[in-house]
Amino acid sequence: MKRLRGKKNPSPNVRSRKRSGRFFTVAYQSFVVSLAIILVGSLIDHFIINPTVSSLRMETTSPTKVEKHIQVSVRNECGVSNIAMDYTDFLRKRGFDVVETDNGSGFDRKTTTVVDATGNYQNALKVAEVLGVQKRNVVTRIDPHAYVDVEVLIGSDYVNLKPKEGIE
Repeated sequence: MKRLRGKKNPSPNVRSRKRSGRFFTVAYQSFVVSLAIILVGSLIDHFIINPTVSSLRMETTSPTKVEKHIQVSVRNECGVSNIAMDYTDFLRKRGFDVVETDNGSGFDRKTTTVVDATGNYQNALKVAEVLGVQKRNVVTRIDPHAYVDVEVLIGSDYVNLKPKEGIE
């Protein structure tokens, strides 16, 4: 029998330890990569896809900064039954103070509009962002007798907005 100089055949026990060591290394690396993917995905979801919007309003006229929840009125102006209640529930779950839910003056509105009723456009923008209403559909109509900060007038485009995702 011929023996190789300087080279020894490793015993089966050493070979199995090497294989099991490689297995645990690969398993550990797979775990770390999976954990990184989950972390990055949840960060993207939290900060880009569904960013948190504060429902607190900013009182800019007060000498001391006071934060209160934005008060909202929701009006159904598209004629779809219970749509105003669906929007009310959606906004309340996100911290907005919906103080009135009602039918509007008519049922022929095409585009959902968010109305700034008190002169604080930022409050209306917050509501619009949460609902998925485009900025061009946010208007200011100051009403000195308004008891809400923002009015939401639901149009027939409600099917394209964020609350619709929770309805069906």
